[in-house]
Amino acid sequence: MSNTKNKEIVVSDGAIPNSNSVHNKNMSLDSMFHMPQRFSAMNKLILRDLNGAASSPTFYLYSKDKITEFLQNPYTNEKNIRNAVIYIYSASSHFRRLIQYFSSLSDLAYVVSPHKIDTSTAKPQSIRRNYTKVLNLLSSMDIKNQFAKVLTVCLREDVFYGTMWVNTDSVIIQQLPSDYCTVAIIEDNVLNVSFDFSYFDSNAKYLETYPPEFKVKYAAYQKDRTNMKWQELDSPTSFAIKCNNDILNYAVPPFVGLLREIYDIEDYKQLKLTKTELENYAMLVMTLGINDEGEWEMDFDKAKEFWRNLDSVLPEEIGSILTPMPINKISFEKNNVGDTDTISKAEQNLFTAAGVSSLLFNNEKASANALSLSIKADQALTYGIVKNIEAAINRFLHAQSYGKNFKVTFLDCSPFNRKEVGDAYIKACQLGMPMISYYCASQGLAQDEMDCMNFLEDDVLGVKERFTPLQSSSTLSANSSKDVTKDAGREEKDVDELTESGEQTREDA
Repeated sequence: MSNTKNKEIVVSDGAIPNSNSVHNKNMSLDSMFHMPQRFSAMNKLILRDLNGAASSPTFYLYSKDKITEFLQNPYTNEKNIRNAVIYIYSASSHFRRLIQYFSSLSDLAYVVSPHKIDTSTAKPQSIRRNYTKVLNLLSSMDIKNQFAKVLTVCLREDVFYGTMWVNTDSVIIQQLPSDYCTVAIIEDNVLNVSFDFSYFDSNAKYLETYPPEFKVKYAAYQKDRTNMKWQELDSPTSFAIKCNNDILNYAVPPFVGLLREIYDIEDYKQLKLTKTELENYAMLVMTLGINDEGEWEMDFDKAKEFWRNLDSVLPEEIGSILTPMPINKISFEKNNVGDTDTISKAEQNLFTAAGVSSLLFNNEKASANALSLSIKADQALTYGIVKNIEAAINRFLHAQSYGKNFKVTFLDCSPFNRKEVGDAYIKACQLGMPMISYYCASQGLAQDEMDCMNFLEDDVLGVKERFTPLQSSSTLSANSSKDVTKDAGREEKDVDELTESGEQTREDA
């Protein structure tokens, strides 16, 4: 294969690398990135033509037995498993909430730092100029918004296949149809996408909504449908992010094993509904007595008339019968005192099978410290995907002439540990370490915003000169206020810093 430096071939039956699949690798980056004839305004990307022949999405509902069958051979059933997971994500609030919980375990906070720079000879003005360009590029990528969607897809389906529309003002990430994508090559520790161009045989109307590269390679496929069916897309604008990096030949959704537990929950709900309906039924028995001679104590026709009158006014849940013999009480209600709520137990089993604490979603008797430790363990899974995103962004950044000496580093930060991470960075800053950018990023302030806000508050508004701190116990002396002793003393600890006995003491106070 030509021009395969720094590439590693990965065995994959779904894609067949060939010498023509990367024939555009030497294409100038400028010609790839500037496409005025296709996108005069890159802030707008057409996803579908509402006035044209738009197709509706197709959902696949499989039985629990089918899911079990698919999991016996996930390689050959990759598409079916993915379709099942997508459907469950749409239909099950438990599964969707679980995926959203894991995707929220990263703020996608990042820091841009110099990379491979000789500080003794580097020119500050040149570094600052390129640094500003890098910040503008990353800002145009809208990382926290676009890659949050990438994170969700990876946690749901295992792999996100994407390509970029790149312009001087914006970078838009377009998701590719997973059924027609696979991974065959690793380049610079980033997975490259191989695309099945037979997709456009039945979807030619969508060809214009893909970058120009697709039109060129589809034309090559039309000339040689055998050898050019699978072609590698140009990097660094196309990439794949995978959750399970230890299995590269096929996609394995990380939570696919939960599908059967989700079906169990629905089964238990249906059983409980049936049980509740049965418990709501009642029966009225009208007994027509018989004397010692074996004769009816009431005229049978008159008794039937009374029974019909009664039956006509009863609601649907109450039945009536006319009988000559006594009938015992009929009840569908369970009498077991220790009967547990099977639905609640099934939901608990679902989250246990996912490896997370069910108390995160239904907090009845949770220890704050135990929950904090559980979240930290869960965060490791999400951060692994974030590091793959980091590699893809850095590969794209290093392809720019001004970005070769910079790199992006994502922080292991989330809404659940923001204070803890921020405290660690602020202490490092107090010891003289150059981590102000890290602290700001952990608190949600990106570097380009930090620079602009500092300029706005200091040079434009003069906030620091015009504003004085609000008075509080920390800024007053002991004699400044009679009420200062009211709030004196050590600040309360956060709940995740308390021991179980400390939590109980606070609750009892």
